Amino acid sequence: MSDSITIGDYTRQLIKKFRKAGLPTPELDARLLITTVLDMDHSNLILAYRHKMAADQLSLLDDLVARRLSGEPVDNILGWREFYGRIFKINGNVLSPRPDTETLIDYALDVLDNQTDRILDLGVGSGAILFTLLCERPHLNGIGIDLSKPALLIAEENARHLDIKDRVDLIHGSWYEPLKSYNNQQFDLILSNPPYIDKAYMEKLAPEVADHDPIIALYGGEDGLDAYRIIISNAKNYLKPQGKLILEIGYDQAESVTKLLRKAGFNMIKLHQDLGRNDRVLIAY
Repeated sequence: MSDSITIGDYTRQLIKKFRKAGLPTPELDARLLITTVLDMDHSNLILAYRHKMAADQLSLLDDLVARRLSGEPVDNILGWREFYGRIFKINGNVLSPRPDTETLIDYALDVLDNQTDRILDLGVGSGAILFTLLCERPHLNGIGIDLSKPALLIAEENARHLDIKDRVDLIHGSWYEPLKSYNNQQFDLILSNPPYIDKAYMEKLAPEVADHDPIIALYGGEDGLDAYRIIISNAKNYLKPQGKLILEIGYDQAESVTKLLRKAGFNMIKLHQDLGRNDRVLIAY
């Protein structure tokens, strides 16, 4: 692109380039890259459409655009993602929190009350779920467990940024295993957005996901249910008598996960859909 181009012309040309490349959200991708490099919000970007782009801005944007066109997700390029109105640092070691997961936050907030004290997030990743709940409910404390040490480093940074580090313990380990050294604590709420993609679907993942998201956070075993079996079968050992289990699920997993919950002795099970009307959240107690 010309080194004397205006911001408006550059924006329009970049959107056109992203559309031609078949990117699913060309307008959003272009706006995020440009506003980040120019350090302005969307409203100010529009007001600045007639201003000329600086040479250093163009050079940086060219590098970021090349990365996007190669298939790297915008979130990974920028190093952050907005979730439930807050900014979370992310990289290739954690899943970028998806908008559909905000459904889990909404329903978790519905079941929390002033008596709710401690919550457990299994597979905490970037901390988006657990930390959002701690920010929304300042009386809460939580534990986040993850098998990935690099993921926990990102979570620690997000906890510091959100100023909740004194209310959360981040522990390395597999599912409930680390809790054995915590005197088998019990929780008011256990929640998880575990890996749930089955073997067949893993082979069909778009390169943007398969090449850039951590496989450990995606692959749920042959039928996609491996993590659910572990989480559900042990949940009652770590829940208080009136405690609840909240799980994000794949759009076609409600029936199979519900069967696992009933087998484990959960009698009250509620299914909730996301904004796209896909099955998304199960609450069991």
